[in-house]
Amino acid sequence: MTVTTNNIKKKKGANTTKKSPPLCPDCGSVLQKCLIQQNYAMVICPDEKCGYPFNQRRVQENLVYVDDSEVIPVAKQRLSDRE
Repeated sequence: MTVTTNNIKKKKGANTTKKSPPLCPDCGSVLQKCLIQQNYAMVICPDEKCGYPFNQRRVQENLVYVDDSEVIPVAKQRLSDRE
């Protein structure tokens, strides 16, 4: 399951200007979160021709926590698409 990174949570009192989505440092595509466990994802490049982050020496910083509020809407959408 891939969760787009556009749903970035903001802390209370944080600047509310909309951040641009993170881009792949190798090809410039918008990075996505790829769920690897219930609430953990790896930030990857969706371009199949690009190897980011698997072409990097360290990938730990690409592992991120994903809140249920991000996962559930995507899961529901995928399930409704199957019908």
